[in-house]
Amino acid sequence: MRALIWITLVVAALWGGYWFTASRAVDGAVEDWFAAQEAGGMIAEKSALTVAGFPNRIDVTAENLYLADPGSGIGWRTPFAQVFSMTWKPWHLVAALPTDQKIELPDQVVTVEGEGIMASLELHPGPALALNRWRAEVGQLRLTSTAGWQVAADKVAAATDEDATLANTHRLGLRVEGFVPDAGFLARIIGSDLPGRIERANLDAFASFSAPIDRHAGDTRPQLTELDLRELRLDWGGLQISGRGTLRPDAAGLAEGEIAFRIQGWRRMMPVLVALGAITEGQAQALERGLAALIAPGADPEVLDLSLRAGSGHMSLGPLPLGPAPRLR
Repeated sequence: MRALIWITLVVAALWGGYWFTASRAVDGAVEDWFAAQEAGGMIAEKSALTVAGFPNRIDVTAENLYLADPGSGIGWRTPFAQVFSMTWKPWHLVAALPTDQKIELPDQVVTVEGEGIMASLELHPGPALALNRWRAEVGQLRLTSTAGWQVAADKVAAATDEDATLANTHRLGLRVEGFVPDAGFLARIIGSDLPGRIERANLDAFASFSAPIDRHAGDTRPQLTELDLRELRLDWGGLQISGRGTLRPDAAGLAEGEIAFRIQGWRRMMPVLVALGAITEGQAQALERGLAALIAPGADPEVLDLSLRAGSGHMSLGPLPLGPAPRLR
C-alpha cells in the first residue's frame, strides 16, 4: 500500500510538472504571437491573458481583445476569447466566444450577437500540423450594422473535412436555417409573395488546393485548383434554387467552368434582382420574357433550367451576361 501511495504521488508530481511546463510554453507562445503582430504593423491588444485548466486542460483566455489591420481598416473587437485543449491532445482546439462582438469595416461597424458561438479545429498530429477538420456553429445569430441594416438567422453551421481519397482536398459545408433578410431589402421586393424568412440555404462542395493547408502554408501558399459544387440549395417560400457543377481557375486565375441551376418558381426572382440592384424594373420585364422563351414546350412553366458559365474572362447566367469572371487565385 505504501508503494502504491508513493507511485501515485510521483505520477501526480510528474503530471503537475508537465502541465506547468506546457502552460508556460503556451503562455509564452501566445505572448510572442501578439508581439509579432504588433511588430508587423498590426494592432493586437488585450487587457489580460490567463492560462488555466489544471490538470487535464489548457484553457487560454484573452480579455478585451482587439485585432485590426490599419491598412485595410478591418478589425475585430470582443470582450474575451477562449481556446481550450486537452493536455493529451493539443492538436484539437475548441474556441468559445461571447454573445457580443464587433467587426470593424472601412465604412461601418457590425455588431455580432448569437447564442453558443463555438468553433473547433482538429489538426493532424505531427510536425506539419496539417488541417484535418474544422467546425463552427452559432444559434440565434443577429448582425446589426451602423450603416442601418440588420439580418438574423436561427442557426448557422459551417464545417470542413479533409478528403481521405484526394490529395489536398477538403469537403466544405455550410447550412443556414431561418434566415431573415434586412427589413429594408424585404420592403423593396415589390409585388412578390415571398415570405420574410428564408427557410434554409445549404452548400456542399469539395475544394482542391495546390499544396497542403498546414503550418507551412505561409511559404507554400496553397492555391485553389478546383471547386466541385455537389449541392447548392435555397428554399424561400415558393422560390427553390438548386445547383451543381465545377469551377476552376484558368491560366490567368479567373474562374472557368459551369454550374447548372434548376429554379422552381423562377419568376419570383425578378423583384429580388431588382431589390438587389442587379437589374432595373424595365430590365426585369424583358428578362422574364426572355427566360420564359427558354422553357421547352410542354415543360413546367414554373421550372427554369439554366447554367452559370464562366470562360475567357467572362461570366453569364443563361443568356444574361454578368460581366467579368471572378478571380479564384
